[in-house]
Amino acid sequence: MSSLKERKVAARQTTSSRDVEWVPSICNFCSTVCNVRVGVKTIDGKKTAVKIEGNPNSPLNRGKTCARGQAGLRQTYDAQRLTIPLIRVSGSKRGEWNFRPASWEEAYGYVMSKLEEHQVRPWEMSMVGGWTSCVFYMPLALSFVFSTGIPNIVASPMQQCVAAGHFGNDLVTGNFNFHDEVLADFENAKYILLSMTNSGVAAASTSRLVRFAEAKKRGAKVVVLDPRLSETAAKADEWLPIKPGTDGAFFLALIHIMLRKDLYDEEFLIKHTNMPFLALENQGMVVPLMESDEQGFPTSFRVLDRISGEVRQLPGYSNTNAVDKEGKNLVPALEVPPGFTLDGHKVKTIFQYMLEQTAKFTPAWAEQETGLPAATIERIALEFGQTRPALVDPGWHGARYENILNTRRLQAVLQALVGGFDTPGGWLMSGEYHEKLLAFLKAKQEGKEVPVLSLPGLQFPLTAAGKFFNPAEWSHGHPSFAMAKSMADKAEGKPGVIFPAFSDYGLEEAVEGKLMFNGEPYRIKALLMNAANPVRHFYPDTRWKNILTHPNMGLVVAIDIVPSDTAAYADVILPNQNYIERDEPFLYGAGPATDLALTTRFSAVEPQPQTKGTADILFEFAIGFGALDKFMETISAFSGYDLAEIKEEVGKATNGEQTFTQAIRSVSFKHHARNLGLTPDQLEKTLREKGVLVVEAKEKLMEHAAICRQLPVPTPSGRIEIYSLLLAGFVRQEGYRINWDPGLVYMPPALNQEKKPDEFFFTYGKTPTVSYASTNSNNPILMALSKAKEDEFMGLWIHPQRASLLNIMTGDTVTVENCLSGQKVQINAFVTEMIRPDTVFMSSSFGTENPLLKYSSGVGTALNRLVPYQVEPIVSAFKTQEFTVRVTK
Repeated sequence: MSSLKERKVAARQTTSSRDVEWVPSICNFCSTVCNVRVGVKTIDGKKTAVKIEGNPNSPLNRGKTCARGQAGLRQTYDAQRLTIPLIRVSGSKRGEWNFRPASWEEAYGYVMSKLEEHQVRPWEMSMVGGWTSCVFYMPLALSFVFSTGIPNIVASPMQQCVAAGHFGNDLVTGNFNFHDEVLADFENAKYILLSMTNSGVAAASTSRLVRFAEAKKRGAKVVVLDPRLSETAAKADEWLPIKPGTDGAFFLALIHIMLRKDLYDEEFLIKHTNMPFLALENQGMVVPLMESDEQGFPTSFRVLDRISGEVRQLPGYSNTNAVDKEGKNLVPALEVPPGFTLDGHKVKTIFQYMLEQTAKFTPAWAEQETGLPAATIERIALEFGQTRPALVDPGWHGARYENILNTRRLQAVLQALVGGFDTPGGWLMSGEYHEKLLAFLKAKQEGKEVPVLSLPGLQFPLTAAGKFFNPAEWSHGHPSFAMAKSMADKAEGKPGVIFPAFSDYGLEEAVEGKLMFNGEPYRIKALLMNAANPVRHFYPDTRWKNILTHPNMGLVVAIDIVPSDTAAYADVILPNQNYIERDEPFLYGAGPATDLALTTRFSAVEPQPQTKGTADILFEFAIGFGALDKFMETISAFSGYDLAEIKEEVGKATNGEQTFTQAIRSVSFKHHARNLGLTPDQLEKTLREKGVLVVEAKEKLMEHAAICRQLPVPTPSGRIEIYSLLLAGFVRQEGYRINWDPGLVYMPPALNQEKKPDEFFFTYGKTPTVSYASTNSNNPILMALSKAKEDEFMGLWIHPQRASLLNIMTGDTVTVENCLSGQKVQINAFVTEMIRPDTVFMSSSFGTENPLLKYSSGVGTALNRLVPYQVEPIVSAFKTQEFTVRVTK
């Protein structure tokens, strides 16, 4: 009998690198999209994935991957994988798992027959996409809906984070998707401030975590604002248990102090922001002195040159205020003399108006709002302002309060005060973002159009969503249902939503037949869902269950890999290939990596025989809709790919020579290889060997493409905008509302402050073992890790001071009731001092219902059973914590 030592040696030899083929891929277990390698062994003549690890060539995650990424291969071999098309058994109800196997031809035929039976017109259909659909298949999804006349997409990331929260940062910097476009340079920062962002470091993003760990090694001071001692807060030098929803008050107090104690980067504010712009006050609003073209774009701004004392005109779009419209150098003044007038009007600089607006936001005032001592707030302000480089983490998930966009905007203003953009220790733009911005500026200079998908930052959603909002963009004259809902609300004197991009706002009303457009019902009768689980991820679960089971809903199609809670409500389920099984149709930038790089997935193991890739499914639907030619033309127009090459490769696919995924992949390789001066074979060989091709290192990019100092940003003015011109436009369009005040204001959360003994503020967050709301919880390894910390991960955090008054102990089952909506859930208590006494917390990671998901079904409590449907009025971001709860035993 062999010894233990001999058995360990044998085990190591069995899994040695000599026996394993490493195939490059991209992790699909969160939107950080880490570069990984899949270890494959041939077992009984069949390639089998045996391990996933980080790709050491990656400039993003640097060879690291988290527990979720390593456990990813378990999804491939999940016994409950969807491996064949399914059609609902006649007579069964949506929500019941009662399906029969079908061929792809029968499934497609069933879909087309149901669309015909219910007389579904193009605008009466909507796509619903999860984050993978957005990140990996945006070119196909957008092209599909435009080629088929469908003006509706519900994209789950928008109301949760990309619009909810990110948009606040975007108003200052001109970005769009901070997940993909920005990395906080933790490792070179000396002072790090984090707010509402545990998931961005400790519960979602490996690329950020490896940089955060390096910052800790190098001695950076870390301060975390969080009502509970989260995983990130536990690693901080200071945990500040702030009152929920008041982070904006904290930021305003810091801005108040930094402006008055000259703790800002004066040169940066003068040269690269709109702080020196002259403005006047009109009917209580600050209005910059500017000229605009017929489309409303700025053509000039005015500043006072502090050298000559002259008022000079600056270009309407530029990265610098150091050169006027005539090409002459100047040094704009941040402040004008008292009583300064121009054309008979008293004027000041934006800087001076911001000083006035922040006068009342003292540390003493902030103490009353946040519950944090004024002395602590002032000390943090001084430390942050006197330390360089310092950064505020841009944040992750945003959907919490109506004030979230304002709060994120204020943190971006704080970042601007220290000049921390594309500088060491600041907010670094991704390599792909730099590439897009350079191409956009070149095209702008040459008077050429840029393909929609190549537009940088805010230019993309303003252009793409603008097409969905404009009835004239569609031959049938119908905008998206979300915009139709906003228009109907405004017609009834309600506020509506200004920019409901890719939102579910109005969907329920459209399904119920209650939404009107041009005097007729605007109905949604069919849904095509790709990698989306709204029954678990949207709020509340009952709303989406009503949408999916309503008699007016004629057809629900789900493209998925596992039997999610939402898939149970489908009429047709189309089985998708798992991420380590599939080649991707496109090459991608390396997520938020600051190097300009290309990457893609390579199939590591054979896919299940009856599964298909998303590209193949959408192409086959386009053929069924009679829109193949238009689909190809739109892909070319949106992506910039050569149309002749698309037609050639797709022609091979229609003849059965290759899949549609292979067709678009071939076009993508040709496109990028041509731009790099390589052959497609050379490019593929490099990516197969390394998984990532670094085109230009961060250091080289910074020499010629740093935002602000070398390139303008995609804001209306090209500068960092402390005063938001976009919000000022909303004021002109909609009238004043504090939500879109272009200056610096405070919006307190709408929460009951006079709570009863059993009433609490409510917060939630992610766990390190589950990416989103149950996305990968049905995984035996991850579920085992979660259950090892069952109290912390699945319980309701409650402070012992309040728990003792309510006779609650750890492990007790308690009822949590939403004091606004009356929704109730039951959950086990976790009594801990790691949370404010007036606040409770639960995770968003559990509560799966479908019994086929045997590891996760019935485990924990679903967050969206407690959260009602509330959205804010700019982007329809969910207000998922804007209520209090009552806790009883």
